Amino acid sequence: MSPARTPVVTTGLRRWRSRRPGWARRVWARNPRLAMAARAAIAAPLAWVVALAIPGPTADYPYYAPLGAVVATTFTLAGSVRESLQAVASIALGATTAFAVGAVTNQTNPLGIAVVVALGVLLAGWRVLGDMGSWVPTAALFTLIIGGSDPTGYIGAYTGLTLLGALIGVVVNLTFPPLPLAPAQHALTRVRELLAAQLADLADGLERDTPPDAAEWARRRRDLAEPMGAMNDAVVAASEARRWNRRTPHYDIAITRQDRMSSALRRAALVVEDLTATVTEEERADLDTLALGPGLRPPAARAMRALADVLRQVEGRATGTPEVIRAEQAVDQLRLAVTRAGADPSGLLVAASLVVSLRRLLEAVTDPPGYREQTG
Repeated sequence: MSPARTPVVTTGLRRWRSRRPGWARRVWARNPRLAMAARAAIAAPLAWVVALAIPGPTADYPYYAPLGAVVATTFTLAGSVRESLQAVASIALGATTAFAVGAVTNQTNPLGIAVVVALGVLLAGWRVLGDMGSWVPTAALFTLIIGGSDPTGYIGAYTGLTLLGALIGVVVNLTFPPLPLAPAQHALTRVRELLAAQLADLADGLERDTPPDAAEWARRRRDLAEPMGAMNDAVVAASEARRWNRRTPHYDIAITRQDRMSSALRRAALVVEDLTATVTEEERADLDTLALGPGLRPPAARAMRALADVLRQVEGRATGTPEVIRAEQAVDQLRLAVTRAGADPSGLLVAASLVVSLRRLLEAVTDPPGYREQTG
């Protein structure tokens, strides 16, 4: 190998190696299910080994321990404790129901199965049991059919081993506590970009010589319900994950930042939806009277485009950034244009409402109280 080529190869390999850990960490952080799968893969075999070491009738049912461990290794530590308790309570309730029905019927028959399943499904709706309530009819059916010869021993093994596995799962979660901040940040970014794109679409329509008709405006309207729901779920999950989590003190700033940004984006989404409804309903080519008209459409479009830039660039209190200054100036120019316009009073009212909404939007996305102080 010639000396001249060796540094090139070494440098390229070093760069490739230096990129690998960062890429792997990003994939790991953005996909919390990977971490959940790893925790479950650790907890389940541990529960299996411990269950096999327990003497007595429980040795016949060791598979319930890893089942409980899987239930406990959820996305959050608090959730793992709550769902573990709910799962064990559901199993105990279902098993007790089956025991009572079996004592009456004294045998496994279609009538007994029907009664057990019906009661189990009814009890599964008890709010205290949450999502784990679906285990009630399953546990009742297993107890009636599998544990018919020794229902007491089976109930003890079923609930006890599930509880044991759940405790092991909780310990694993305590050791490797989940804190899904990256998915929440991704959801926040998605909503910000979607709101900015909606404002840009409105600006595009208003910049035309003739505004779009109802059909074209409908194509420009974006559905915010699904991304907003995903954002709320992700932020709630991240907020719940901080409880009893030893990693929380290291991420206080990031958590506070996400809380404030999610609150700001919820307010901003309401304003953007209101703006979208106003523009698409009052400024259409198929209307005889337009709210803005050719005189007010250009400044309204500039203000919306400036606010779209703010949404893309600003994440918190930032009253002096170039994007915010441009947006403030654009909204002021629209306000002055509305004041000077001699249009129909009803149209001026709609235009004035747009100015108010744009100011509210600017305040919502640039001034979450205390954000800059806590993150700077």
